[in-house]
Amino acid sequence: MFGRDRLHPGERILYETRPRFILNSKSTIIKALSAVIILYLFQGIVEGAGALDNVLIANYGVTVAEKVAWLLTGIIIIILLSILWDVISWRNRRYIITDQRVMVEEGVLWKRRYYINHRKIVDVSFSQSITERLLDSADLEIHGGHEGTNIILRDAPSPSKIEYHISRFTERGYDDAEEILRELSSSRRREPGFADPEFWETPEDEKESDGKFAVDRCGDESIMERHSRKFKRYRREGRDD
Repeated sequence: MFGRDRLHPGERILYETRPRFILNSKSTIIKALSAVIILYLFQGIVEGAGALDNVLIANYGVTVAEKVAWLLTGIIIIILLSILWDVISWRNRRYIITDQRVMVEEGVLWKRRYYINHRKIVDVSFSQSITERLLDSADLEIHGGHEGTNIILRDAPSPSKIEYHISRFTERGYDDAEEILRELSSSRRREPGFADPEFWETPEDEKESDGKFAVDRCGDESIMERHSRKFKRYRREGRDD
């Protein structure tokens, strides 16, 4: 589901990237520093615990040096596993821009994917901290036409490049009137089409029903008004069918 078959037929990937690792994995860096500090102090901590063994054995008959060594080793292992998980999660988070939509994929065991079509994008906003500016990154929020449809690309590298690929399709415009005319014409192919002069001729039954009023009205009626009346009649006949 999340391989190349995640794309629609004919859909092309224009740009694909991941969050900037340094910015997206601040906690991972803290974990790595903690592991380094523990490793650096490991021997000193164990030796200090061993110095207490003489006192503890004499007074309580227990030792702690070995237990401290195992505890520190366990902490280091847990930290390293957590760092590995963070790296895998980062590698499985992708920002994908195609010629149809903007997608975000994430998750290791449970995959998630959410997207927004280019035609539904109404705005794109940026936010950059000082660190993000130095690393050429930003948080991009892509706004849809309804509440809850926004997508946030956190710590996205090269934000200007992402904006360029999005604007290629959101700013090109769309001729709704042309699409409506095409749909109406295709739904009544056996009837005279919009390009056919017969379509604009007033049918005989309408002339007879309107009588003298139709003659007087046509004299004062503009071209747009006549065309508007023709469209209404056309749609009414389509509903009757």
